[in-house]
Amino acid sequence: MPKTIFAHGLAVTMNSKYQLIEDAAVVTEADKIIFVGAFDTYKDQIAETDSVIDCTGQLILPGFIDSHAHAGHCMNRALGWDTRSRWMGYMTNIYHFNSTPDYWYWEGRLASLERLKAGITCGVNVLTNAGRCDDPRIAVAQADAYATTGVRQILAIGPSNPPYPRAFGQWRDDDQGGHFERVELSFDEVMQKAEEAIELTHHSHNGLIEAFIAPFVMVTSVQPSGPTPADMAVRLTEHDRKMMKAVREIAKRQKTRIHTEAFGGMIRMAAQSEDALLGPDVHVQHCKGIGIDEALILAETHTHVTTSPGWSQIFNRCPVPTLMGLGVNVAISTDGTSPGIPYDLIQAARNLAMITQGAERDFFYLPCGKLLSMITIDAAKAIGRENDLGSLETGKQADIITVDLQKPHLTPNFLPIHKLMLYGNASDVDTVMVQGKLRMVKRQVLGIDEAEVLKEATEESLRTIRRAGYEKLLEPSDTFWTGYRNLVFEERLA
Repeated sequence: MPKTIFAHGLAVTMNSKYQLIEDAAVVTEADKIIFVGAFDTYKDQIAETDSVIDCTGQLILPGFIDSHAHAGHCMNRALGWDTRSRWMGYMTNIYHFNSTPDYWYWEGRLASLERLKAGITCGVNVLTNAGRCDDPRIAVAQADAYATTGVRQILAIGPSNPPYPRAFGQWRDDDQGGHFERVELSFDEVMQKAEEAIELTHHSHNGLIEAFIAPFVMVTSVQPSGPTPADMAVRLTEHDRKMMKAVREIAKRQKTRIHTEAFGGMIRMAAQSEDALLGPDVHVQHCKGIGIDEALILAETHTHVTTSPGWSQIFNRCPVPTLMGLGVNVAISTDGTSPGIPYDLIQAARNLAMITQGAERDFFYLPCGKLLSMITIDAAKAIGRENDLGSLETGKQADIITVDLQKPHLTPNFLPIHKLMLYGNASDVDTVMVQGKLRMVKRQVLGIDEAEVLKEATEESLRTIRRAGYEKLLEPSDTFWTGYRNLVFEERLA
């Protein structure tokens, strides 16, 4: 069988010894890595039918892994930026009441294209901003879209928060082109739909797509998007316990993992339940505002943590150094992409370092090598794939990227990992292989009409914005050009 050889670059293996191999050969056959070592030791085995990719002046890396983001957001970049207090309501209305299966397909095409060009070969996507699983067609459309691009996706499928019954707008095709039907579903019905969506997508498309069970947040009875004061984060409700038990049962039946979000107070409350969404089969996003008591719970239960740096961590931070000091595996995610976050894990890592250094008043926190680990092998551990993803090792999946160092902002040619993490960005990724198939070579995506994806995604996005009645959000704030703050002088739609 013909092989592909990534030759002459600097291989950054991310293996247990963090080996760097100069003038390397990383060899793939079918969907596996079969050799990682010096080019001189392999060159005599190269056959005429093999393909050799010259990586001179490049880093050869395992594909980046984005362990938390949200499906839907790529269609709404910057929408609602000037009135962010209402942003969650905008997105919920669009996603839960005004989106069609075509919307989710073209969003998936657009998102997977951006991730591919950023070197992200595997990404986790929560369905919508607040969890939506009432219509399995959404998950199927996303799975089909990512598979068309050839990027791995883990669909995080699970229920929204109460109250129940919960309303959704479901699209129905008809002779007039289609219409929406308002449906109200009980919690049990929503969980049935979640499991159906997981059954339809988990391990689909030749293993390219996975599905995790993923409730919107770990505890449903407290603040959903920020820490809850200690005197209010007291005890679990009946619904909290019911949700956790239902999630555990689905995870067991479907043989899959659990993903959710948590903020200060939730972890301590969740630990009251024997079905707590904690443990080595769980990765928890955010963890902002948690105290040492909750950090200890995460460490004791071997729960994985993923964190996305953002302005709100100035006030309520994920205590990354504390968690690491206790032995918790922590990975960096983008939480992309709306309202203003790109799928750029290098930038996310740099932002996390800056936030941590500022909070600790110590610029020695988070070395560049550790930051790279947090978007490769540590992220693979968080999603339960450290045995086949996250490093360049024989027998692992052939998910490989190269980064071009022959650029002014990455020159002179020394301290390459420092250069990548301090100065690099997503557009420095040159070549991408996923599951043994080349998907991008020298920034040219293979087999995809990029212009078509951009056109169709734009048209579908604008149709949906108009359907939701949000044309006003396409206008800038009243002080956009002249003010030192964004101000609007009339109320915009919630």
